[in-house]
Amino acid sequence: MATLPTRIKIMKKILLLATLALLATTSQAGPGEDRQKAFKQVLRSFEPMGVMLRGSGYRKDVFIKHADALKAVAAAPFSQFKPGTIDDVSRAKPAIWSEPAKWKAEQDKFLLAVDQLQKTARGDDLAAIRRDYGAVAASCKACHDSFRGPMR
Repeated sequence: MATLPTRIKIMKKILLLATLALLATTSQAGPGEDRQKAFKQVLRSFEPMGVMLRGSGYRKDVFIKHADALKAVAAAPFSQFKPGTIDDVSRAKPAIWSEPAKWKAEQDKFLLAVDQLQKTARGDDLAAIRRDYGAVAASCKACHDSFRGPMR
């Protein structure tokens, strides 16, 4: 029979291996989850602007901060769409990869709309700001209609 110090060493090794195995299976998000996290970053900037424009008190300085933050994260989700990355969480349609020109055109339209909103936010024309916010929202919807599947 092994001595107590030897048994403790063996138990520590088993515990370490079990911990490492658990971390390896739980710490790595899949591609669908990674995309969702990236798009949630976009929403954290976009949604507060919409709330302001719908009447909860427009504040130009706060709106500009959100527009700048949106611009900073707007392109990030698109790098998450590598071929073969549909998983159980993903709502991405195969058309993303089978129609790459259309997918790229939707990305470009979104990024241009975000750029325009960021510029317009610095002005004082609230109607133009609403228009450009609407253009970003319309771009999101168009992409979702073509490339996002139903909830699973």
